[in-house]
Amino acid sequence: MPALCAIRRLSACLFLTSLILLSCACNLLNSKSKDSGGSGGGGGIPAPVLSSITPNIVAAGGTDQTIKVSGANFQSTSVVMWNGAALSTSFVNASTLVAQVPAADIQLAGTAMVTVVTPAPGGGTSSGGGTSSGATLTIQAPSNPVPTLTSVTPNTAPSGSSATPITATGSNFIASSTILWNGIALVTSYTNSTTLTATVPSSDLTTPGIIAVTVSNPGPGGGASTAVNFTIGNGAQVVTTLANDLAWDPVNQVIYLSLPSTDGVNGNSIQILDPSTGALGATAPAGSEPNLLSVSATSQYLYVSQLGSSTVQALTLPDLASSSTIQLGSHTVYGPYYAIDVQAAPNADGTVAVVRGTPQISPEEEGGVLIYDNGTPRTNALCGWGQSGCPNSTWHNLFDSLQWKSDATEIFAANNESTGFDFYTALVDASGFGTVSDYAGLTFANNHGFLCNIHYDATTGYVYDDSGVIIDPSTGLSMGTFAASGLMVPDGTLGVAFFLGQTTQDLGTTNYTVQAYDIGTFVLIDSYTVTNVIGTPTHLIRYGTNGLAFTTISNSSTPATGAVYLVNGSLIGIASKRAPIQVEHVQRTWKPRDPLHSLRSAANGGTDSK
Repeated sequence: MPALCAIRRLSACLFLTSLILLSCACNLLNSKSKDSGGSGGGGGIPAPVLSSITPNIVAAGGTDQTIKVSGANFQSTSVVMWNGAALSTSFVNASTLVAQVPAADIQLAGTAMVTVVTPAPGGGTSSGGGTSSGATLTIQAPSNPVPTLTSVTPNTAPSGSSATPITATGSNFIASSTILWNGIALVTSYTNSTTLTATVPSSDLTTPGIIAVTVSNPGPGGGASTAVNFTIGNGAQVVTTLANDLAWDPVNQVIYLSLPSTDGVNGNSIQILDPSTGALGATAPAGSEPNLLSVSATSQYLYVSQLGSSTVQALTLPDLASSSTIQLGSHTVYGPYYAIDVQAAPNADGTVAVVRGTPQISPEEEGGVLIYDNGTPRTNALCGWGQSGCPNSTWHNLFDSLQWKSDATEIFAANNESTGFDFYTALVDASGFGTVSDYAGLTFANNHGFLCNIHYDATTGYVYDDSGVIIDPSTGLSMGTFAASGLMVPDGTLGVAFFLGQTTQDLGTTNYTVQAYDIGTFVLIDSYTVTNVIGTPTHLIRYGTNGLAFTTISNSSTPATGAVYLVNGSLIGIASKRAPIQVEHVQRTWKPRDPLHSLRSAANGGTDSK
């Protein structure tokens, strides 16, 4: 009986123990179920929190972009999402993730939603804030630069010009840049980041004045450049100063003027003229009565003849400092020689050819031609009218106007003082002049020949005379004649020959007309009249890509007056692209100025008897 009771008590204890253990097990299971249940709560891995993105603005069109995501509760398994798509993500610590955004995702401007996901068990998805700045990444269109405009070519045109192409040069140009004409957009073509082109309509070139040309880049960013002025001239831009001669410096892009003593405080000097603005610049002393000018081969020197000292002076460029002086000597009977023509050699800065003459007798070319190297004359000269003893020329030759061949192996010359109107070719070597060939009567046309100068064009290889004659110096034959005369200058690179003269409509007025001819066919292709010219023209030159400049003098007052005229634009730059026109040809209607005019006038009691 007692044994039975003991067994029953043991069974009851075991039963109670089992209930207790079962209860504990159930409690533990319930606890675990609570801890691991749901998408982000219950005490397991916490949900990620995103607070900011760095950067939160990127430029569209870039390469792969690294972004830094800051927040809390990040795990090694957390992933940065880009509009719901997973990015390659690196875990830094619980508050920092780094992700790579592919370039393809930032090509277009817009916004992207960035979130962070931590996968189960536990974890969850951060809310991202929806519209919060910390979760929105902005893809911004690139910011355009502000353009810089440095020049416009051409920068002037006569009023009444036809449609004129212009080229804008600067920096920070983009494909959508626009050239503005007084704030009005022109149809613009993009060449590259430094060059734009446009055409100015003829309707915008009717009224003389100053036009502000700018370049504009659109936003974002962008803006407008500072302005460059474009001048619409009344025939030409006028610089009211008397100049005996003018010369273009292609290296320093300026024109040099020789100013006589009658120019007041600036007299007896060389003055710089900026043709792009028409502004007169610095002056430098240039001896007594500076006259003829010639720029050396690489713009190292400016050669200046003097009428007051029987010399030719070399000035260094661009500072116009005195370098050396060539003494021209004297005639045994008629006194000092003065330069009738001065031509710098095309191949050596220190070499120059000078024609010597005297105003005391006619013909003036009594002193022949000498070539000087750094001031020292070469042995073999060309004899002047009354000279003898030269090995290669006779006493009756007149070498009044000179031009070098482009390789400096020959010099071409013209007689413009006698009715012989000779054209000469003379070989050149280290000792001076060699064989001379004389082609008589070749420099006379259109009833003109006296005081007409010649001009050599390296592109065509021909010599052109102010009378209109074209000469092949290799054969001594005329290649044709322009139907014009006056002052002329050829430009083989443009394919144009320019003449300055008067039509019959200009006679009796102060108007002079610039005409452009096709250099190969001799056909007139453009014409423009310059009104209210002071005096008569004396010298004509080409400058830059599309400029002509000429000087004038009026002896109707004492002292004499004059001006410099700048004509540029479509008349010069694109004349060769135009069709023939039917207008009257210009002719020389005035007496050309003798190179020694002022000396001859003084020698004859104030009148020029020549």
